[in-house]
Amino acid sequence: MRPIDRSRGAPERAREDAPQPGDGVVVGLLLCGGRSTRMGADKARSELGGSALIDYPLRALRSVASEVLLACGVEPRYAELGLPLVLDGLPDGGPLAGLAAGLEAGAQRGAEWVAVLACDMPRADGSALRALLEHARARDLDACLLDLERGTQPTFAVYHVRCAEAARRALAAGHRRLVSFHGLQVDGRGLRIEALVPARVGARDEVADNVNTPEELERQRRALAAGGCA
Repeated sequence: MRPIDRSRGAPERAREDAPQPGDGVVVGLLLCGGRSTRMGADKARSELGGSALIDYPLRALRSVASEVLLACGVEPRYAELGLPLVLDGLPDGGPLAGLAAGLEAGAQRGAEWVAVLACDMPRADGSALRALLEHARARDLDACLLDLERGTQPTFAVYHVRCAEAARRALAAGHRRLVSFHGLQVDGRGLRIEALVPARVGARDEVADNVNTPEELERQRRALAAGGCA
């Protein structure tokens, strides 16, 4: 597998002639097809600060993308949000199936980039996503994701739609993890993928916090009540 470049320097400035976020070439993808087994209920609909948990990353995506798609698994869900749904093309395909479906849907809409967040990220920040996107454009990358102390975070990332081919091939080979396609080639070359630490995009590690259990949800509620940014 081609190693991810975990650069620590300042992000490169985007080319002046590069399209900017919000000009119609960026589609948002919210991954919300999980089963919430550790939460014991649909975590996306869990209440946090008077809103559903899913509303927080959705707001961040809307600040960057012209349209947001919901990768909701194999069955339609969250129709009440009034957003386009993309269904997994493979049962039990895991998050990789959701990403592959979203990349294909983005390409069909004429998008160049797909900005991705998970539905359980209450601290997601659109400006951090935008910084990843600008860096990816400036460096002509295929993907750019956050590099946290606990490892890279492929559900807080931007992907060029050309990654769809590699994602489909990884799925066909039986892989399910989002990073499974990173070492594959597209058009005869390895994918160019970099990971940036949160400080490089003006954020902290908490920007990519996930809420998987009732205890984690309660911690977010306490932080919000205490004036924290949830």
